[in-house]
Amino acid sequence: MTSFHGNSPCWPRGNIANASPAADSLPALLVYDADVTLISVRGSRRLAYRDFHQGYKQTALAADELIRDISLPRRFSGYVSHARKVGARNAQAISKVCLAALGIIANGTIRDVRLALGSVAPIPLRLNETERSLTGKKIEPSLIGAVRQSVVGEIRPIDDIRSTARYRAAVAVNLVVEFLEKLAAERTRA
Repeated sequence: MTSFHGNSPCWPRGNIANASPAADSLPALLVYDADVTLISVRGSRRLAYRDFHQGYKQTALAADELIRDISLPRRFSGYVSHARKVGARNAQAISKVCLAALGIIANGTIRDVRLALGSVAPIPLRLNETERSLTGKKIEPSLIGAVRQSVVGEIRPIDDIRSTARYRAAVAVNLVVEFLEKLAAERTRA
């Protein structure tokens, strides 16, 4: 495991504790199977990041706890990584949709794929059903059509001041398809 701690201005703990579903770093923590260590005067506890967000802007963080560190396993070498954010502008823009993805392909078949989105549900969301539907398959046009339906079925975007639910759904699908195209291109380079 690799742990990150410190007071760097780039450190994402504020984003994590704030629990905004639009925070850019949160989908990456999901696809990398991060753990968070929480501390208080009572001691420390470690929690799988997937269990940290409990509802819109609600976390498993107790009132007297702080986030001490975030740990990532080192088992994803060899995976194709991908992260994309769609926002109104390049700097200081809250995401309309953001994606983090990891995948590995062997003999033209998806061996493992990990997909997470932000700004499409009350919490950052791992696309578990879509991942299952992709694993063991070849990336072909017929698969892409099925993926589009699967992604739309898993997300719950809303209309708000930044975007419409319909736009967010279309962008989420396009970001996942873009990653699958990247993953397929890796196969041809290998």
